Amino acid sequence: MLFNLRLLSIAAISVSAVVIPSPPGQYDVFYSTAKMIEKTRVDPFDPKNGSRAVMTSIFAPTHCKVDLEKINYLPPATAEYYSDLYSAMGLPNGTIQSISFQACPEPPKSRHLQFPVVVFSPALGTTRLFYNAIAQAVASAGYIVVSIDHPYDAEFLEFPDGSIVTAANITDAQVPLDVNTRARDVSFVLDQLSTKAGLAALLPGTGALGLRTRRVAMYGHSVGGAAAAEAMRLDCRVVAGANLDGSMFGPVVQQGVRGPFLLFGHENKTQTTDPSWAEFWSNLRGWKMELELAQAQHYAFSDLSYLMKLLGVPVQNVPAMQKMVGTLDGSKAFEIVHRTVTAFLGFGLRQASPSPLEGVISQYPEVSVFARGK
Repeated sequence: MLFNLRLLSIAAISVSAVVIPSPPGQYDVFYSTAKMIEKTRVDPFDPKNGSRAVMTSIFAPTHCKVDLEKINYLPPATAEYYSDLYSAMGLPNGTIQSISFQACPEPPKSRHLQFPVVVFSPALGTTRLFYNAIAQAVASAGYIVVSIDHPYDAEFLEFPDGSIVTAANITDAQVPLDVNTRARDVSFVLDQLSTKAGLAALLPGTGALGLRTRRVAMYGHSVGGAAAAEAMRLDCRVVAGANLDGSMFGPVVQQGVRGPFLLFGHENKTQTTDPSWAEFWSNLRGWKMELELAQAQHYAFSDLSYLMKLLGVPVQNVPAMQKMVGTLDGSKAFEIVHRTVTAFLGFGLRQASPSPLEGVISQYPEVSVFARGK
C-alpha cells in the first residue's frame, strides 16, 4: 500500500521542462548524430544477415559564436519508449520528453578538430543517449567524444530515417561475441573518422580531412567497459581505456592490455566480488587503478541519477530507480564520474602525470582506491 501511495504522489507531480545545465568545461560543445554502415561486415545478430550499421553521436569542443540550440535529450520514438518504460517504474508520464540540453549549432572550426578523440560504449541493452550529459561534460574539457549505439544490443535504437531496431535476446553465452562485435564497431567508426567522406556525416560543412585517430582512448559502462578493453587488445589505435562498472569477457581477460587502464566499480564491486576483474587485473601490463564508488549502484555511471535530481524526483520515492542508481546524490554522482573520466583521459592520452587524477579522487570521500599498479 505504501508503494502505491508513493506512485500516486509521484504521478501527481506536474512535469515541467528541464534543460540540463551547460557543461562545466572551458569549451562549448557541438552535437551531431549519424548512422554509419559497414557494408562489408555481416551483423552477427541480424536475423536477416544484413550489413552492420551503428548509430553514433559526436560531442566536439568549440567556441560558439552564436546562441546555443536546445536539443531534445532523446529523439521522439526513443523518448516515447522510455517514457512508457519508466512510467511503469513510477516516474511521472512525460518526464523523459521534458528533458533537453543545449549545444552549439555550428560545427567547430578546423583548429578545434585537433583535440584528442575519445570513444564511448554504453551498457548492454542501454541507449548511448542516456550518457549524453557525461559525454558533453567530458567534451567541454577538450576532447572529441564519439558515442556508439550497437544494434540488436541496445533495447531500442532509432535511426535518422525513423527505422527502429530493438534488442535481440543476447544470451550469457553470446556476451563475449557481443563484446567482440562492439570492439569491431569501434575500429570501423575510427576508420570512418579518419577519412573526409566518413567524417562528413558527423561533422557536415567542416571540410575536414579526418580526426586524430592514431591515438585514441575509450571508456565504457558495463559491457561497454569490457568492449573498451577488447578494443585496446584488437586495435593499436586505442591506447588507454576505462571500464565503468562492467565485468570482463573474452580473450582480453587472460591476455590483458599494455596501456593505462582504469576500473571503476559501484559499492562492493571489486576484484574480491568479481573474479573477471581479478583475473584481468593480474594480466594488465601497464599503469592500472581500481576505484570503488560508495552509495552507488550500476546506473550511477549513467546520466539517470543526475536526471532524476534535475527533475526533482527523489530516488527513494521510486524504489525501482533507486535499485538502479543507488542513494548517492545525482549531481554528486555525475560530477564524480565525468571528472574522474576526464582526469584519466588527461593522463592516458596526453601522457601527463596521474597527479590530477589522484587530485580529483581525493576530493570525494565517496571514492576509494581499491588497488593501483605501476
